[in-house]
Amino acid sequence: MIFQEKNWDIKEYDEAKAEQLAENLNVSPLVAGILIERGFGDVKSAKAFIYGSEKPFNAPFLLKDMEKAVERIERAVNTGEQITIYGDYDVDGITASSLLYLYLKGRGSKVNTYIPRRKSEGYGLNDEALKHISEGGTNLVVTVDCGISAVSEVIGAPKNMDIIITDHHTVPEQLPPAYAIINPKQKDCAYPFKELSGVGIAFKLCQALEKNSEWNKFIELVALGTVADIVPLLGENREIVRHGLKAMEKTKLVGLLALMDASGCPKENISSENVSFVIAPRLNAVGRLEHAQLAVELLVTEDRDKAFKIASELNKENSIRQDISRSIQREAEELLAKEEHIDTAIVLGSEGWHAGVIGIVASRLVDKYHLPTILLSISGGIAKGSCRSIPALNIYDALASESDILTQFGGHSQAAGLTLPEEKIAEFTARFKEYVKNTVMPSDFLPKQKIDCIPNTAITMDVLNQINLLKPFGCSNEEPVFAFKNIRIRNPRAIGRERNHLRFTVYNENTYKCVMWTKAGLLPFICENTSVNMAFTPRINDWNGEMQLYAEDICFQGLVIGDYRRFKKKNEILQNMIRSTDKITVYVNDIEGYKGPKGADIALYGDVPVNKTVVLYDLPKIHLRTIFRQFTDVKVAILLYNITDKAEAMELLEQSHPDRLRMVAAYKKIMEALQSGSVNAENFDSAIISKNALLVMEELGFIACDGNVITLKNIKKCNLEDSPLYCRLQKEGKELATCYTENMYIKEELLLRE
Repeated sequence: MIFQEKNWDIKEYDEAKAEQLAENLNVSPLVAGILIERGFGDVKSAKAFIYGSEKPFNAPFLLKDMEKAVERIERAVNTGEQITIYGDYDVDGITASSLLYLYLKGRGSKVNTYIPRRKSEGYGLNDEALKHISEGGTNLVVTVDCGISAVSEVIGAPKNMDIIITDHHTVPEQLPPAYAIINPKQKDCAYPFKELSGVGIAFKLCQALEKNSEWNKFIELVALGTVADIVPLLGENREIVRHGLKAMEKTKLVGLLALMDASGCPKENISSENVSFVIAPRLNAVGRLEHAQLAVELLVTEDRDKAFKIASELNKENSIRQDISRSIQREAEELLAKEEHIDTAIVLGSEGWHAGVIGIVASRLVDKYHLPTILLSISGGIAKGSCRSIPALNIYDALASESDILTQFGGHSQAAGLTLPEEKIAEFTARFKEYVKNTVMPSDFLPKQKIDCIPNTAITMDVLNQINLLKPFGCSNEEPVFAFKNIRIRNPRAIGRERNHLRFTVYNENTYKCVMWTKAGLLPFICENTSVNMAFTPRINDWNGEMQLYAEDICFQGLVIGDYRRFKKKNEILQNMIRSTDKITVYVNDIEGYKGPKGADIALYGDVPVNKTVVLYDLPKIHLRTIFRQFTDVKVAILLYNITDKAEAMELLEQSHPDRLRMVAAYKKIMEALQSGSVNAENFDSAIISKNALLVMEELGFIACDGNVITLKNIKKCNLEDSPLYCRLQKEGKELATCYTENMYIKEELLLRE
């Protein structure tokens, strides 16, 4: 991909209102403005958002069927009846299972947990599992984070088994005939907050069993699952995470402590980002690769040695998961490289791709290409896929339109799963891409960058501390993004083990250190003092405690120039550009001599551009300044010629415009050959004796040329400068050599976008 610009959505707020709110809250107008644009424009709601509510939790008995569920569980606790908690294999399900287990165990209950295996059992309740649980002596099953759609499974459950469903997923039209169903999304449920996670529902059940809505023991587990499940961090969820992150710093859960140690999670000032990117992936990894039951055992154990052993194993599983995902992504990129053009959507499949990991890779490809992406794991003639989308496409609807060739599918607007026969992959791919083409507008394929505001003051440590009052950040309360306009870049360089990240400094009236993750590919577009607009989030660097800006997007001014002159594999680079860009004009010195990849418009230097993206393939014989003057409507220009092109161009130039030494060598060769009479010009190596060299000697009267036949004429003493052609060739040669050199090594200030 050459260069993917984003559409910036810059939000605005009433500055006068922000000033007034800031004064009442004793915060900066910048923070007050963000509060206003996020719907907290009055003092009461803004204070509650920043500092927390006096009554953070809603009454649990407002949830439909809560009284019924509590009565049945209390009866089981009092009679010593076996209770099985049936959870999901993601972090939400793992923490929910662990929380309810710890609570009931603390009450002296006879309780165990059951987590299905992702690979062999799949998501949610299944008949064999319920049969196995019943045979183990359980008459009461409490689901967490699953079960709301398990109609047939509940109907087919053992007759002596009661099932209480606690779930937070979308409620279907037909509900399972369970003993009780606790889900705030039920139409007749009076609970005021509808966006609890699965562990959030389990937390409300514990509060109801405790008969104390302020009960918050093990709330660190509730925060962990809530953040990991990407539910909106507003209302009660925000209070759960705010209290839970604080509790995590003082947790007595030995398993969680061991996991924090193994993962390198800080023990102080723990953030939602630490949970999302450090702790949660290790719990998720074991569910993706092996069995999530191990993660539950970690969180509920009181044995420190066991905890550290399991935490180490989860760390190892996460490393394996990372290796697998990197391998799948590399293979997916190789498959993409074989496609003639990358547009509309990405559908790729392969034998052996791990079904538990392909969803992660699909998300990465969406981030990179901003195209709906489906990755298929093929085994035994069956393809199982993970689907990720862009905001403009409801991928569930897209799959529904192809349901006649799918064995199974499900999900929501931005993520889904599917199963289909291997022989139907080609048909499905064609139909899916056609659906996307007919549904999504071309402008929707451009990613969007939300900007909270363009600050009119410097970003200082004090301002950053005020911004942090808006934490915890997460879904529906994203970390604020700001933007600077017309800021200049200094010292850009690639960093990281794979040299795939970008570090640089920006300056206007102030200077800021910046980092941009996974964007080292922008280096060819940046030169010293490039003027850009930059979207960023300010954060503290964990390594040195200094503030730095984390760049989210860079928007160049005017003509965007990509300087690939240091790269040698120009045909490979151009092929990738052609695959991922609609229309490109490739400029060359000689159309017939072009040997690059096909799929682009080929033009001669000097021709007027017809496309918005152009590539300078050959080392131009026209100065870049002159070429750029023609690019009034061009958006992106790529300098693709390289040092090899310069060497070849200079060699041809020396042949076609021979200097004194070459003329002397050519003269000697000709004279030796003419000792035996006339000779044919075709017998000479044109690299040593060029046509122009012969014309100069003819002009000086040394030889006569009749077509290709050369004969000796008069030998007389004279100067090369007596030949007007030689003088003209020397002048032309010097001008071309200077042009080549400047076009190859032109100083960066000539390429700056002003």
